[in-house]
Amino acid sequence: PLFPWPFACSLHNATQRNTTQRNTTHVATTAAAMETCSTAAGHDKRQNSKREHGDRKDSSEFEYTPLDLSSLRLQLVRLEDTIIYLFIERAQFKQNPSAQDPKALKILGAGGASQFQGSYFSYYLTECEKVHAKMRRYTSPDEHPFTPYEFLPKPILPALKWPKTLREDNGKWSINDKILDFYMNVIVKNLCEEGEDHHFGSSVTLDVELLQALSKRIHYGKFVAEIKFRKNRKRMSRLIRKADIEGIRKEITKAEVEAKILQRVSKKALAYGNPDVLSVIDDEDTSSIDGTGSTKISRRSSASIDLTHCKIEPKTIAKLYEEIMELTKQVQLKYLLERPLDDD
Repeated sequence: PLFPWPFACSLHNATQRNTTQRNTTHVATTAAAMETCSTAAGHDKRQNSKREHGDRKDSSEFEYTPLDLSSLRLQLVRLEDTIIYLFIERAQFKQNPSAQDPKALKILGAGGASQFQGSYFSYYLTECEKVHAKMRRYTSPDEHPFTPYEFLPKPILPALKWPKTLREDNGKWSINDKILDFYMNVIVKNLCEEGEDHHFGSSVTLDVELLQALSKRIHYGKFVAEIKFRKNRKRMSRLIRKADIEGIRKEITKAEVEAKILQRVSKKALAYGNPDVLSVIDDEDTSSIDGTGSTKISRRSSASIDLTHCKIEPKTIAKLYEEIMELTKQVQLKYLLERPLDDD
């Protein structure tokens, strides 16, 4: 059918409400719309029957290729954008330490009694992750909750069939405790002004979004480690059996790649957080915009950008991102040192 069932019915109802053109054309259109509804309903019924009898591919099957290096790199670049934008957004608010103090803000239940023995932030994070758990977010191998699994509800949706890409991936390589500590004691203190502005809801919302983005980016280290292991299986297996941490670290470290990432992060921080960049782009020739839509700023123009207008200094964001890459490396080390070698 041309239209699915809901749209065909709404089209029919809209035609019925048009009282200014009651003629034979209207009758024919109405009849055609009703016939379309009937056809669509029959089509849906047949499709449901096919699904019940296994004629179609199971909807729980999910195409997921995290060990494809090109798609993995693309995802990491996208996460860079997300993290840098959220850094800039979080810097709008003060540190707001009361939101992390269990004694500062009480979470009240029915009748005004204290219901949650924790901070405003921990309550917000836990409740968000409970909802996400119901939507099966944490069944994905690239997602790790900060709330212990035993305190999260079961998914209310059918389980997805993930292909097995990691050895015994059961969440044991999570370093979310380190990520949370790094975020609260390093990131927030470097991004935000000291004190409180009482925008607890706004700041905590950004805290949760940033933590989830950071966790995902850092735990992609598992997949990167598996790719590097498979590329040099014999040497990596030998280092793992010897528990040679320094040797493994040398194998997974690419200084030139890390330098390029930090340069890219600095440029993004400059572009995203500085209103002067827009005026510089306006002054450039139209030829500075290439076919992909990316803008190239000449050295002459970039030198004229006033860094005092940056919401956050690019070097600060680059320094924080360097620490993020170090945590990613810790995930790689943890994964490789605990990776079973019985398949070799």
